[in-house]
Amino acid sequence: MFAGKLARRALALGSALVTTGAAIVAFQQPAAAVNVTLQATVDCTSSNYSGNTSDWYPNTLAVVTSPPSTSTPVPNGSLVANPANHSYQFSQALPSGATSVTINAKCSSGHQYDLYGVSNGSASIPAGYTTVTASWACAAWQVYPGPYVTNCSLQSVSYS
Repeated sequence: MFAGKLARRALALGSALVTTGAAIVAFQQPAAAVNVTLQATVDCTSSNYSGNTSDWYPNTLAVVTSPPSTSTPVPNGSLVANPANHSYQFSQALPSGATSVTINAKCSSGHQYDLYGVSNGSASIPAGYTTVTASWACAAWQVYPGPYVTNCSLQSVSYS
């Protein structure tokens, strides 16, 4: 009789511990979101580097991420010019949850009509990394007889 009571109490205690353990697992807080920074270089490869200098450097830069699908302008004050190859470098924090990033730029600001074209190559953002270092080359072409369109392509990407 005494052994039966002891067994029931042990089972009740074990059941309570299992229930408590399951509740702790079920109510754990989600892991903190990792802040990811983009370190980018954007180069206008179609510039002729003579005459009108307005197309030497990319302008109207925007960082495009997904998800969430956002297009965030890059503040001019954060751009660092590299005169050796007429590119801009900048760093920008990416939205939480973004899994890919690309660039929109315009490389023909001296023309009346200038449109964003296609951005070929998004840099994926693997889990666990805090920095994406990427380089894009952009080129403007005239869509005869219409506007100029700037297309950008991913040249390199690394993670840390």
